[in-house]
Amino acid sequence: MLSRGVSGERLERVRELIAAADDDALADEMVRLGLVDDDVRALPGARRHALILRLIERGADGPLLVEVADDIPAGALSWRAGRHLIGVAAASETCPPRVLAVLADVAEREAGGAPAALVAVMRRTAIEHAKHHPPARWAPIRPWLEREAGSLNVGEPWAEAAAAQAPSGELLAHALTASGARPAPRWARRGADLVAELGGEECRALIRRWLGLVPAPRTIELRRDGGRDPNQVPDPHNARALRGLLYLLAVTVPHPDDVPAVGRLAQYACEKVPGHGPRSQAVAHACVYALERFTTIPALRELIRLRSLGQPPGIASALSAAIARRSVALGVDPGRLHQASAP
Repeated sequence: MLSRGVSGERLERVRELIAAADDDALADEMVRLGLVDDDVRALPGARRHALILRLIERGADGPLLVEVADDIPAGALSWRAGRHLIGVAAASETCPPRVLAVLADVAEREAGGAPAALVAVMRRTAIEHAKHHPPARWAPIRPWLEREAGSLNVGEPWAEAAAAQAPSGELLAHALTASGARPAPRWARRGADLVAELGGEECRALIRRWLGLVPAPRTIELRRDGGRDPNQVPDPHNARALRGLLYLLAVTVPHPDDVPAVGRLAQYACEKVPGHGPRSQAVAHACVYALERFTTIPALRELIRLRSLGQPPGIASALSAAIARRSVALGVDPGRLHQASAP
């Protein structure tokens, strides 16, 4: 029940309207209060559907609509209501898994499949729920996630460009399977072979182009959550693919253009977002790994430059360790390099 800060008198009014079956007045009251009482959730699916349509007509906020739709049977939702709720869900960072599963069922019934934007919020929800809840919590959407495995989330220009331009779906699917602080040997071997099969440097140039698009504004704006703006943070599913693409650059023959491309992405990933911290720790650490693996003086200079900007503790430690290892391997003094590159 979303009743915090609402008087018992107002809640009693909601219950009176439910009992009187005055759903027009009920919708008006719910919009004013911005809440869903447990008695509303207990209404039959057909009546809740009619209430959802009334709330849509009144311009009700998305979270209110989602609360009314929670656990409603898919058969009770029309395509008109379902389409609107899918738009609400697509503009959300996460959404209740039961609601998402119902909306996917409605979309499949009416349009033949779940829209890409709905799949995107399913993936974000699963990633977030996996941090805090047992797998049973997001079990309703697992079949949809398995069906859509191997692709990127829409909503970010770089990901949409990659989906359209990738020479093979296996490239992005392989990138998404990367995990850990460094690529596993078997993953790295297949990654190197795959890049070679897909054109070698031509494929790597595509990856650099996609990395350059990462800072571009989202194509599907997400609803803000209090003081935190999710539009300033990479989509967590796509961030996994970015990590994999960086690892692909790291395990194949480097090109001089790799260093500035990865360095710019590292700087962006390290920037702090209010209420969140660095944009993406995973992407930042993958950038550091790639720069170290390039084994060149320019790459070492870029690591030193990034450290000089003042980074969060974990990333700063990774930079320092990478600089120390690469300096020894190259037989250079990082202090002198830093002085030589300073303006």
